[in-house]
Amino acid sequence: MKEKKEKGRAPAFQFYADDFLAGTMTMTNEERGAYISLLCLQWSKGFVTELDIQRMCHGMPTHCQGICQSKFHIGEDGNYRNKRLEKERTKQKERSEKQRDIANLRWNKDANALPEDMPEDAKAYAESVPEVCFPSPSPSPKKKDTEANDSPWAVKFGLTLPENLQTNECLAAVETWLAYKAERKNGYKRIGLSKALEAWANEFNASTFPAAVNHSIANNYQGIFAPRAALASGPASPQPARTLSHNPADYQ
Repeated sequence: MKEKKEKGRAPAFQFYADDFLAGTMTMTNEERGAYISLLCLQWSKGFVTELDIQRMCHGMPTHCQGICQSKFHIGEDGNYRNKRLEKERTKQKERSEKQRDIANLRWNKDANALPEDMPEDAKAYAESVPEVCFPSPSPSPKKKDTEANDSPWAVKFGLTLPENLQTNECLAAVETWLAYKAERKNGYKRIGLSKALEAWANEFNASTFPAAVNHSIANNYQGIFAPRAALASGPASPQPARTLSHNPADYQ
């Protein structure tokens, strides 16, 4: 009866090059190749059969099969196994289970659930893990950046329009300016907007600020600037056309 393959079997095993070379020093390259193939087959399905050994050694001298087969021992089930490889399988399984138990301690509350026969260094590490060790939550946004501002003069980021600019016209101007900056992909962050509001309050008042915003947007300015005052004087008066003289003496 074919043995059922163990679920979750490790796909690889530790290969000790020096030990392998020492144990196969008297083997030919063909014998060594058949031997390592049989080891891989045993690791994959848990055993090899006599037919497996025969097929791996097919085409080789008759005595080669005996040399390769001597590396394996027949079990009560009639199948062949290399004892060293099965020992490595057991060691690898034990290491995997201990690592799993240590990892479970990081997430479970039961700090006493230490695996038996755990090495001292692993036990000390496991006992040093906090009782509950969940991943740190993502940092929450600062309250001042997200909290609702119930003021009728709220602007953004919880900031409020400066007192000397608290008119509906100024509020609309600020909103228009923020939309203009966002459209140019040069929007404000909280600190920048806070400093800008302070600067606007110092430079403008409720009557001059909306006009300055409209003027700056119309001229594609990066910042808000007041329009230049109109020239005090009107356009220059036209000068009368000069009459050319026909007297040659006038040109001497």
